[in-house]
Amino acid sequence: MQSRTGAVARLLLVDLIGSVAWFPVWWYTKGFQRMVNAASRALQYRAASYSFRIWVKNFFVPMYGQHDWAGRLVSVFMRFIVLVGRSIAYVVEAAVYGLGLFVWIAAPFAFAVLTFWNLAAGAVLKGAGV
Repeated sequence: MQSRTGAVARLLLVDLIGSVAWFPVWWYTKGFQRMVNAASRALQYRAASYSFRIWVKNFFVPMYGQHDWAGRLVSVFMRFIVLVGRSIAYVVEAAVYGLGLFVWIAAPFAFAVLTFWNLAAGAVLKGAGV
């Protein structure tokens, strides 16, 4: 049976310090993999919601049942415009997810640099008597 002091010591030394030490490893391995999987699922969902397959499948089908040349041209032109717009939106969303993954990788470095910069500035100001 463990004493209370031993339990508190174990909590502080093993669990707390171990969690702090394990955090960077988790951040760049399992955490990053989860973020990549989430971004991949989100992009798959967006591709399905934009329904590219249906738009391409019906590309040359006349809209509103107009089978004359003008109706067919308008249908093809409008479907082309819609596909271009949806493709641009999909590429922008993919770029945003890529930027999010970059921020995930860079955030700990940025926080560490800003923390040390702040501590150094505080030390300089304290040494100057301010």
